[in-house]
Amino acid sequence: MARRASRFPLRARIAWHALTRSAGRRPPVEDMRRVLIAHNLLLGDTLMLTGLLARLKDRYPHARLVMTCPPAFLPLYEGRPYGVVTVPFDPRDRHSLDRLRALGPFDLAIVPAQSRHGWLARAAGARWVRGYAGGAWYYRASLDEAISPPDRLTTLPDMMAALAGSNRADGERFDPKDWPAPGPGRFVSPEIPYAVLHLGAGSPLKYWPATHWREVAVALTRQGLHVILSAGPGQEALAHAVDPEGRFQNLAGRLDLRDMWHLLTAARLLVSVDTGIAHLARVTRTPSVVLFGPGQAALYGPIEFYAAAPYRAVTRADIPCRDETVLFERSRPWIRTCVRSPEDCAFAARCSTGISQENVLGAIAAVLAKKQP
Repeated sequence: MARRASRFPLRARIAWHALTRSAGRRPPVEDMRRVLIAHNLLLGDTLMLTGLLARLKDRYPHARLVMTCPPAFLPLYEGRPYGVVTVPFDPRDRHSLDRLRALGPFDLAIVPAQSRHGWLARAAGARWVRGYAGGAWYYRASLDEAISPPDRLTTLPDMMAALAGSNRADGERFDPKDWPAPGPGRFVSPEIPYAVLHLGAGSPLKYWPATHWREVAVALTRQGLHVILSAGPGQEALAHAVDPEGRFQNLAGRLDLRDMWHLLTAARLLVSVDTGIAHLARVTRTPSVVLFGPGQAALYGPIEFYAAAPYRAVTRADIPCRDETVLFERSRPWIRTCVRSPEDCAFAARCSTGISQENVLGAIAAVLAKKQP
């Protein structure tokens, strides 16, 4: 209740500015001056907006791109990839709207996820708001242009990029030159080839058994790779369970996103569960093997935009309980995912625990055999 009350002032101000703004609605023109991407997404979903940023920059090369961003992600964007200006946004911070309005008004606003952020875009002074159709009517009412979601399987990054209003160009690829690295952090890369095993995720249903991780770590050591264990703050116990004897370098809970960028940039390989760090590895062009449990592997790749980064997804296709079809409050028949809580899972997370070590080791061999960019 306290959290809800703390968010009300910002919500009320967003509603007030959205309903009383002086700028009239008018369709976007080619001579775009300011474009807003309005969201409050998690790390992985935020990084999946990279293709959208690239396409907007290509279509409107002289426009100023502005994107709302959770404060913890700001170090990744300090080099202004694709020229984007990131504005810290926190629903609990009543000053978030002031910071955003100071950069407006906007000729066009893109709402890549929940339609509710269309009201945020309007409050920021957006003259035209574009997003996907669906969701509650009182959120859909914020959109001027509601695009129908795809009727066939489409990767989420491609869905987001399509909101730029143009088709994929031939040869559209991620170029590391477009994303300058953040400044140095606390992490100093080892001077020997190393692999990163990222053990943690937002949901325990994505965790892979510690014994399986240990087998992979030992196998990589035999191949001459130094092994580094990684996990987010509060997940240090995952690394201890994998390596109680302390045989491998343990950085679990010790690195922020700036450090993670530099850790991945120099890594020979990342093996990770389905989480935001796996998407960061695509930006750093780190060869990756990603384990998909409750998530739908086909929804996130392989992605042509990141074709230069060796990548393999490992999952179990025979999971009938991966049966939820809703993504960002919109239902599509081709979505096959699971967002249940651990308390609601009746199968002991078999979608994740049932991924075999053999399949993961096979994917690692395939990725390491590829020529590195």
